[in-house]
Parts: sequence; C-alpha cells; structure tokens
Amino acid sequence: MFCQLWKNEKGGRLPKMATTLTSALILLGFSSLASLGAQQEGAMVSRWHVGFDKSTPGELAFIPLILSPAEGIEIGKIITEISFPTDWLSFEEARKGALADSVNAVLQTAVRTGDENPENSILEVIVTSEANKAIPSGIVVRLIFQISPLAPTGEIIELINKAEAFTTDDPPQPVDLTAENGEIETLDIPVMFACFFYMH
Repeated sequence: MFCQLWKNEKGGRLPKMATTLTSALILLGFSSLASLGAQQEGAMVSRWHVGFDKSTPGELAFIPLILSPAEGIEIGKIITEISFPTDWLSFEEARKGALADSVNAVLQTAVRTGDENPENSILEVIVTSEANKAIPSGIVVRLIFQISPLAPTGEIIELINKAEAFTTDDPPQPVDLTAENGEIETLDIPVMFACFFYMH
C-alpha cells in the first residue's frame, strides 16, 4: 500500500528518498508500538522500590520503601530482604509512614549475617496490613542507616533488594512483583554545604 501511494505517474519505482522515508515511518510505527507494549506490561506488574539518599560517613541515611501496586491488585503483605555491606552500613531503625498507619499495618524487622557473603548483612522487613485492607501506593516505610565513619567517600553503596508480596485475599495469593534496588552515596562534604557550593 505504501509503495502504491508513492509511485510516480509513470508507474515507476519509488524514488530512493521516498523509499527511505517509508521505511523510517514503518520503523517508527513499530518502535512506538513496542514502547506502548512495554508501558502496558510495566503497569501490570507491581513494584517495590528501595529509594536512595546522600550523606557523609559518620552520619545517617534515610531510605524510603515505595510501593506501586499494579492496577486492580490489592496487596496486604510485603516481605523484603535488603543486603548491604556490614563494614560500611549499620541498620538503626524502621519507621512506618502515614500510608502504613492508614491500614493499621504491622512492621517487623530483623538483621542477620548474609547467607552467601558473611561480609554483608541482610535486613528483613515485613509489612502486614489489617485484614482486607490494601497497602496504598507510595512511601510505606522509611529505613534509617548509620554510615560508618570509615566508609570511603565518593562511593555508591548498593542496597540489593529481594522481595515478595501477597494479596489481601483469604488465603493470600502471591503477587507478580518487581523489586528494585536502592543506593546510598557517600559524600566528602555535608549535603547542605554541597548544595551551597554548587549554587554559587
């Protein structure tokens, strides 16, 4: 069809420029369809994201845990394990956000030595909502870590996240969940001073 539209009056072949343009339009169409398909597929999968922070060695870092449920999915329980280097970080506490309080969620935490790497620690966080109440989308929990004074500056400390989630059904059903890692960047100057420096 495209070729017929671009033929000249003598019924000759497409000019080279027209052929190139037609190919580009076709490729653009396929690319747009692929992008739309990827977006739709992403919307069908719930996401549990560990956030990021920047701080100096010896100071605290605050990391949000963020839930994005897929459309139509009601999540009542999340179990996550976050692995981090023991020499550079130590877990201080976890605080429920307003979203967790709104469903009377119970928050449990425990720290253990890494299963495969003893130089890492694993923080287990369990969030369980009240029966038949779905955990809302947004920041559910905030984690507080202490950065070791001996941690090197200019480093990205990765927080490796493994998680699973379950519906509010009785009995609960597993949810298709994507777990996204977080990170802490160690600075050589405090964040406020860094902002002042770059603004002047």
